Amino acid sequence: MRGLERAALASALLCFGVLATAASAGAGVPSFASVLATPRVLPSDGGQLTISAFVQGATACTLHAGALGPPRAVGCASGRVSFRLRVPANTRALPIRRLVYVEAHGLREESRSREIEVETLPRKGAPGPPVRDLDACATGPHCDYGAAYERFPTWGNVAPQSLGDCTFAAAADWEQIVLGVHAAASVIGSEFGQAGGNDQTGLAQAALWSYWQHEGIAGTHLTALHSYTTDRADVENAVRSFAAMIVELSFATDDQLAQYNLLPLELHDVVLDGFTPAGPLVVTWGQTLQMTWAQWDQEASSMWAVTAS
Repeated sequence: MRGLERAALASALLCFGVLATAASAGAGVPSFASVLATPRVLPSDGGQLTISAFVQGATACTLHAGALGPPRAVGCASGRVSFRLRVPANTRALPIRRLVYVEAHGLREESRSREIEVETLPRKGAPGPPVRDLDACATGPHCDYGAAYERFPTWGNVAPQSLGDCTFAAAADWEQIVLGVHAAASVIGSEFGQAGGNDQTGLAQAALWSYWQHEGIAGTHLTALHSYTTDRADVENAVRSFAAMIVELSFATDDQLAQYNLLPLELHDVVLDGFTPAGPLVVTWGQTLQMTWAQWDQEASSMWAVTAS
């Protein structure tokens, strides 16, 4: 993936940001460079799923796939491991989501990868995701619905206005999608205030990263952060690789975000977790929105891959 950067905007506007680094894994403990599911979204008739991991300092790795089968252990001293699974058909009217992860075993320590959500689409003819103006498409290289069927709290943000806590709202949405953490709105609001945010001036992006790393948000701590470019190839690759990304949007007067005519928000954090031929799918204001590629190209200013546990 292209576009690794180490800096972001330094202005003091609503929900603005500078990039902060996070702590790396401790020495001597097995660590994961990446864990990927291919494909992350399967058609209703199921199919083959491949879980791939790049790991350092491990002698063996175990795949934990829940109902898809018992734990499977293989050697991974080479630094790379791959598991293949057969996912059954989904005969229900709603998608089936499963969480899988890899455990790495070192000489004295063990570590666990992030959980990856794998989705099997509902049977044909079942209702599509509740996204207004969704560009309906079949899962493939240019179509991934992400968590479009999932429901999200507003975290104090109601379209098309922002109460200033878009940074923490995006972190909470990311945690729900990637980690399965369903935080209480009161917790997110309280921690937003503890981090120094308020409804009028928002919170600096750097303050989000710092608080998430050192204090934690809803019980999880930021462990790694990387910045990527926002071109279409990186959007599609990022969703396939990380499931969800935190994105900063920068608005000009009379800009639109999906179907909404915006108030002068200036800068606003959302979560990218899918895409269609028409454009990216982002989560904000308690819903999934279908952006156009034209909107994205005009408004997306920064995009981060996050690791937290």
